[in-house]
Amino acid sequence: MAFMALPMMIVSPQKFATAFSLGGLAVIAGIALLRGPRAHTMHLLSRDRLLFTLSYFGSVFFTLFFSAIMHTYIGTLLCVIVQIVALVWYVVSYLPGGVDGLQSTTRNLFGTARTLLPF
Repeated sequence: MAFMALPMMIVSPQKFATAFSLGGLAVIAGIALLRGPRAHTMHLLSRDRLLFTLSYFGSVFFTLFFSAIMHTYIGTLLCVIVQIVALVWYVVSYLPGGVDGLQSTTRNLFGTARTLLPF
């Protein structure tokens, strides 16, 4: 639902950041309930997932910090971007062939952007 409010990021980044952070935490909690809380926690703390865990939960913390306490637009925006990338990577990693497909799509998008952009 917060993705539908993505244009609100320009007008009111604090509202979007709070809604998106809570929604992302709900996604992870939902997956934890499906897998079992203990098993999911151990999975998030495994060597393969530790980078994601630190980047995602760090970005959630700093998103809420910058939006609710510091009230800075740029800090909130940067943390939300990191949070979106980490959450998409997390969800896609559970799909068969998802990570390879995401990497291929990203490579193709950057290749196309390089040919279209003048710099």
